[in-house]
Amino acid sequence: MEKLSKCGKIIVAVWAIALSAVIVIAIIAFAVRPQSEADKRPFGVWWWDNRLDDTYLDFAEENGVNEIYYYTSSFTEKTSDFISKANSKGIKVYWLTGRYQWIEDMSGLTELLDQYSAFQRHGGSTFAGIHFDIEPHQHPQFEERRAELLSDFVNLVRDIRDSHPGEFTEYDIPVWLDDEVTINGATKPVYAHIIDIASRVTLMSYRDSCQSIYDCAEDEIAYAKSVGKRLNLGVETGQSDESGFITFYEEGAQFMYSQLEELKKLVPADFGTAIHHIKSWRELKD
Repeated sequence: MEKLSKCGKIIVAVWAIALSAVIVIAIIAFAVRPQSEADKRPFGVWWWDNRLDDTYLDFAEENGVNEIYYYTSSFTEKTSDFISKANSKGIKVYWLTGRYQWIEDMSGLTELLDQYSAFQRHGGSTFAGIHFDIEPHQHPQFEERRAELLSDFVNLVRDIRDSHPGEFTEYDIPVWLDDEVTINGATKPVYAHIIDIASRVTLMSYRDSCQSIYDCAEDEIAYAKSVGKRLNLGVETGQSDESGFITFYEEGAQFMYSQLEELKKLVPADFGTAIHHIKSWRELKD
């Protein structure tokens, strides 16, 4: 075989350098963006502050977000505009709302749901569904009335489903709702009742490694799989006083992305992930 000419060697070297550069760029892009274009599983983010500017929406798009849980207590043209902008980026928007007081008194919730329904009928850009963050453990008497409040929580979730049939309703729940309660003659863990009733559940599986996220949510994952329901596994990015293993605040964004990629290998293809929340995620160190 003839030896390459000097010119040929230069061409080969240039191509090798170019190929290496492409590989490096691809690796960097994969590390920065946890959701590839081909990966259509849910990748959501909580959006608690509706005063944030459009650069946060750009950040969400750049990082592969396809669902936003958007908090608002009013339904205005601003809300419709936000949904329209997100939709143009391929992102669904769900109405984020929740108060523990609704467990005992639905009157405030009923009024809000009426406003939501009117907004959904107004003809502009609308929500893809409702993302409820109703946390019974925030009740000041939770420890004394735990069984009662958890039963009331399940009944609330059921009442919302029955009063709004066909509406997509999702619930945030912590990973420790394994108290058994009896509802309509069925005795099972609270998380199982909620998974049965809801369109989908997002677990607040706030841990800082793939394995610990999976381990703390293993029962809920197994139950959801057994009844053919979907889950999102949520992670925290804000600073926390609770414990060093609750949040990715210390480890940073790149480590979090790597753990979320590993997590995908452990759960069904229609299970998603969600990040709490857009502001602290954007401020997270690399």
